[in-house]
Amino acid sequence: MNSIVSPFFADVMLGLMYLMVVAALGVTAYSVWHGMRTRRKGDDIINGVPAGKIGWCVAILLVVCLLVTFLLGSSSPVVTNGVKFTDVFWLKATDMFIYTSILLIIGCFASAIVSRFRS
Repeated sequence: MNSIVSPFFADVMLGLMYLMVVAALGVTAYSVWHGMRTRRKGDDIINGVPAGKIGWCVAILLVVCLLVTFLLGSSSPVVTNGVKFTDVFWLKATDMFIYTSILLIIGCFASAIVSRFRS
């Protein structure tokens, strides 16, 4: 008989994970609020670079990327710990985060390479 035993500190680790997610969301919300509060007219161009437009484009592209990878994500059932997981939303959400993370990492490498060889 196969029985699945939970690790000793699983509840503690899950609690810490939830705490860190809440902390990250709080810091993000504060950062956005602080950035919007301290932003002045004319701050969009920094050293000749349209930082405001770049920021908005990055935010919009991230949302589009998340939406597209969610729609293209697989909904095939997965066997986890001997149990078949069939919730379509969470299967697609998992694929969305995995594929978006991979695309962002590739984008970081590409921008680092381009900036390295650009004069």
